[in-house]
Amino acid sequence: MKKMAGFILLFLGWATEILSAAVIPHVGFVYPAGGLPGETLTVTIGGQYLKDFSGIHLSGFQVEAKMTDYLRIYDSKEAGRIKRSKETLEAKMAEEQSEVRKQQMQRQIDMLEPELAMVAEVRRENKMNPTLAAKKQFNPQISERITLEIKIPDQVKPDNYDLRVETSSGLSNPLMFQIGQLPERTEKEPNDRLTTPEKLTDLPVLINGQVLPSDIDYFQFHAVEGQTLVFKADARTLVPYLADAVPGWFQAVLTLYDSKGQEVAYNDDYFLNPDPVLIYNVPADGNYTLAIRDSIFRGREDFVYRLSIGELPFIERIFPFGGMENRETEVALYGVNLPAKKMKIKTGSTAPDIQQIKVEKGNLVSNNRDFSVSSLPDRSETEPNNTYSKACVITNDTMINGTIEKPGDQDWFCFEGRKGQAKTIEVSARKFGSPLDARLVLLDAQQKVLMTSDDVEDKSFGLMTYHADARIDVELPEKGTYFVRLDDLQGKGGAEYAYRLMIGEERPDFQLRIVPSSLRLPREGTAIATVHAIRYGGFTGEIRLELRNELTGIGLQRAVIPEKANSAQIIISASKTAEKQMAVLEIEGTADCGSRTVHRRAIPAEDMMQAFIYRHLVVAQELLAQVTDPDPVTVTVTLPSDGVIRARPDSEIKLRAVAVRKAALQSPVKLTISDPPEWLTLVTTTLKAEGSSEIVLKVSPNAEPGNSTTVVLNGSVKAKLGDKAPKFFNENKSIDFSIDALSIQITN
Repeated sequence: MKKMAGFILLFLGWATEILSAAVIPHVGFVYPAGGLPGETLTVTIGGQYLKDFSGIHLSGFQVEAKMTDYLRIYDSKEAGRIKRSKETLEAKMAEEQSEVRKQQMQRQIDMLEPELAMVAEVRRENKMNPTLAAKKQFNPQISERITLEIKIPDQVKPDNYDLRVETSSGLSNPLMFQIGQLPERTEKEPNDRLTTPEKLTDLPVLINGQVLPSDIDYFQFHAVEGQTLVFKADARTLVPYLADAVPGWFQAVLTLYDSKGQEVAYNDDYFLNPDPVLIYNVPADGNYTLAIRDSIFRGREDFVYRLSIGELPFIERIFPFGGMENRETEVALYGVNLPAKKMKIKTGSTAPDIQQIKVEKGNLVSNNRDFSVSSLPDRSETEPNNTYSKACVITNDTMINGTIEKPGDQDWFCFEGRKGQAKTIEVSARKFGSPLDARLVLLDAQQKVLMTSDDVEDKSFGLMTYHADARIDVELPEKGTYFVRLDDLQGKGGAEYAYRLMIGEERPDFQLRIVPSSLRLPREGTAIATVHAIRYGGFTGEIRLELRNELTGIGLQRAVIPEKANSAQIIISASKTAEKQMAVLEIEGTADCGSRTVHRRAIPAEDMMQAFIYRHLVVAQELLAQVTDPDPVTVTVTLPSDGVIRARPDSEIKLRAVAVRKAALQSPVKLTISDPPEWLTLVTTTLKAEGSSEIVLKVSPNAEPGNSTTVVLNGSVKAKLGDKAPKFFNENKSIDFSIDALSIQITN
């Protein structure tokens, strides 16, 4: 396989001279998904379009990485086609009289050899383990594998980082890569029987593993009476969503057995976090065995885990969940192996809305917990307040920290309001890990129910699939006293059922997410990104976007989210003066929200699919742009000054386009538009590769005034690989690029 990798790298030396904009790479899994500072480790990355690998990028720094192998897994149909192609050529060669034609056919066979070698490699692996091979399912999203040697810098701090693969075609999506603090090892098969587990000699330890079809991994260790052991699995944390699996992630399960093989502990979710955490107080000295598997015995290569075992400091929960900005807040810590029961959190006037807290014990660092920061004053609920007559009186806008202390408990609050006053009542609990299924009820002074709320979706929390927090936005009907009742919809309660409740004037606000978080930005060209606006408190206004960090030659065009719109596609441009680099972009949105001017960072994210249907905006750490050489052709479209194209039903849209050729091209520019509505058709399918042309789009008679859309206009050209390519390789390659985002409104 190493010879084949060498052939591929040699071939790519010719290919990448011109192919700077082919298909964007995709990363489906990284294994192992972490390592230690200063360590050199072998990593396998599965995905698509990875073979022209050029480097690895972790959040904030480059990493030394060398590709040592490449493997593509073909489905049975494609593998059969490759084999038949060779057999057909060999048969024709046997009958061919012309030596020139025979040489041409032999060269074609030579070009098939790398693919045939990969097919043979997979078959050899399957023959070695036919039982496993029979259970495997072909998955095109992880059909390519690259093996890398990675050197992690010594100075990197233990934390979670985004890992991206760089190729000549672009920058991949990010996946989590953890820099750890515990001694690490990789599981060693066979370890799939309780009677023959893998032996662990020392704790604490972190195990990197994969759960393959029907796989269970067992690990045995010695424990001492009185120890409080923490078994923490990171699985869904590493690969948040799977597009082609139900429930949409690797649902890990932990089971602990004693020396007699009896089950003594089990966990499949840590409260509402799909990644299990098992905490066990050891009752007697002896050997114990831990098992990890999928909840329904699935398995595949992207079921990757990192399993921490030991007397680890672990924060189970905190109280309160937040505090006021520019204040010091005392926070109670609940968990095991912690150095203290309380800690003080000091926030500044520019503190982020959510920050993370953790503690250290010895040389071990605990898990993180989210801590909310608000500009409103804080207070705690005052018990007893479990009836209408004992409601806590709220006199100003405030954040209330409380707990539904026992099953059936209710917390009541009251405030004075005036007619027409806009109020917001919002509870935050589930987003901070509380099991509370919050229900809010607003009543008037006669105890008449005015509004109720339950399970309000907040798309800013991309990892949450069960939204159970509540929010009421209301215009009060008259002057008087109003009551708020908060309880658990399922009638549950307990010390862990904590919440953070805001009662105050309606506060129009918004958050921003920008996708994708990885961009390829050619000089003298553009990249197109989508900015999603998550609006709160009745805010419907326009949001203006700008690039906050100054980067030579990089700027934004038509960077506005229109009034009432929930998203807009923006154009990021690079001039010829822009440096080739890996640029971190910081984009900020500004809007007038009532009497306030609000600034919000556009947080980078990935639009991920879960279980064939659901979509989530999963936050990334950086908005990263790979500034590259110019595309072989650029196309500029003339649009109205405000960027909006207005058209009537049953009409044509005509746009002037100018193409500038920067390389020898063998074809005109082919045009497509992405995800057009039914009422819009692209009439012009090709442009001249040089000079001025007209682009025509057809609006259907079925379009209705008020319809609007934004579609991306894409281009594609074919180019040769260059003079250094082998003479027998004369195939033209397609180069795809984005031209512009077309915003279209249907009018009268």
